[in-house]
Amino acid sequence: MKLADKIYPAITICPKYSWRYKLGEINSLGLKEVSLFPTFPIFDKIAVRREFYQAIEQSCIKYIPHVHIRNDFKQWELDFFYHNYGTRAFSIHESFSKDLYKWPKYHKFLYLKYDYDNSISTKDSFKDVGGLCIDFAHLWASKNRITKEYQRVKIEIKKYKVDCNHLNGYSHRYKHDLYYVRYQHQLDYLKEIPKKYFSNIISLEMNNSIR
Repeated sequence: MKLADKIYPAITICPKYSWRYKLGEINSLGLKEVSLFPTFPIFDKIAVRREFYQAIEQSCIKYIPHVHIRNDFKQWELDFFYHNYGTRAFSIHESFSKDLYKWPKYHKFLYLKYDYDNSISTKDSFKDVGGLCIDFAHLWASKNRITKEYQRVKIEIKKYKVDCNHLNGYSHRYKHDLYYVRYQHQLDYLKEIPKKYFSNIISLEMNNSIR
């Protein structure tokens, strides 16, 4: 499979583009396969999430390979994606590993994602999940900042599979991720990342217009 065939556009939310705007772009382009990042504060309200899901049902979307979930997700929300859209990769922040008990039937489809704040759990959460979700920019920020997360991932990737990725830009100057990509060189860091960190589901976590 070519790398381009593994990359999926995604609905991300930001002040500039609402979920309605992004979904409108997807419908106008006729995109049938997209990933989702319903984590913006507007989704704190479950009523908003329900409205979002109802709109997805009316869209042209047929397959959602990857959903980055919130720690307050209900099991019925994972059911919705699993049964209706074939989702088999749910990523969640490692800091939310204490919430895994909420989704017992989905443990093997949950993938932990690390930040780069030099703070990680001492608990081995991977015995309860499917493996790793590698956020490329987080990985590179952690490497260049020399934080605990990078060392942990280097160990865990030898034992656990990588099933999904977050892809966005990276600032070498500030050593952090960029959710709005303006220049091609902000993606050049990807050329330096070893292939073992790549999966078959690479989701574009960018606040740019999908067009």
